[in-house]
Amino acid sequence: MNSVEPLLLLAVLLICFIVAFAIGSNDETMSPAVGARVFTVRAAVVIGGAINIIGAISLGGGVSEKVGSDLVGGQILTTSMIFAILISMAIWLLVASATKGLPISTTQCIVGSVIGVAIGAPLLGIAGWGISSVDWLVVAEIFIGWVLSPVVGFVIAGLVFALVRRIQKRAAGLSAHERQEKLAAYALALFLIITGLSRGGNDVANAVAPLVNMADFQGTVTLGSFTIGAIMIPLIVGGIGIAMGLAVVGRKVIKTLATEVVTLTPVSALSASISVSLVMFVGTFFGLPLSGTHVLVAALIAVGWVSREPVKKKQVNNILISWVITVPISAILGIGMLFLTQMIF
Repeated sequence: MNSVEPLLLLAVLLICFIVAFAIGSNDETMSPAVGARVFTVRAAVVIGGAINIIGAISLGGGVSEKVGSDLVGGQILTTSMIFAILISMAIWLLVASATKGLPISTTQCIVGSVIGVAIGAPLLGIAGWGISSVDWLVVAEIFIGWVLSPVVGFVIAGLVFALVRRIQKRAAGLSAHERQEKLAAYALALFLIITGLSRGGNDVANAVAPLVNMADFQGTVTLGSFTIGAIMIPLIVGGIGIAMGLAVVGRKVIKTLATEVVTLTPVSALSASISVSLVMFVGTFFGLPLSGTHVLVAALIAVGWVSREPVKKKQVNNILISWVITVPISAILGIGMLFLTQMIF
């Protein structure tokens, strides 16, 4: 891809920053630690933002993302289509995060936007697209993963927490029980920091994917006495965007999962986090684009069920509704944004 004009390059970086900001605004990684009172919301935002930047810079360059390629049978998305997908995703993530603090799935946003853009392209004179261009078998496979992964996450979290509670009952005295909770708190903090690093590296790829092959971000650049890879510029912009989104808007999403689903202890929060990690690892190994958000909510409900803590049904219902409407809303937004980006590009 040829170099672009400086103003257009700045505009592209700005769009990617906005997308990264939107992703950060819906980052619920630290919510189990807040719910278990291991971190305050402020500490979670500061720590989460820092590790997102570190993860984006250190791991983001090695993440290869083809936004929606499998969904459309490997067809090459145009620049305007890619940006329509990213902008529509950013809009819905920001709306859901800022209004209700709902933890929605970035994966669902992308899938919905890709489907909308592919179906709507012929209406704007882009040949070779339409309903038939979408691989509906892949859509079905993804949908099955969305349905099954929360179920598996629920079962694993419930089993892990039930086992831990059985071990806790064998602890002699209150001090032993408190010592177990304290160890669980340290383990949870370490576990979520490691998870946050990997998530920062993966999430930033969704924001900077269109920039990876631009000539302007190939090779190296010199900043004073330092020489760095040019690709570090969008990675840094994306990492800062995710951190700022988490700081400005994301605290609302963290509070929702930390306090408005079920009451957590360090042990129950760690059990839920372990379940999410296992399910997402297996899903990634088999190439299934699962939603960590879906699995985490199911795992939190499971530990509440095992501990007989009341689950706040109204908030859970709101989360479930947001999941159901995310794909169609993202598809509609994708068509609208494609109309705008076609005029630009």
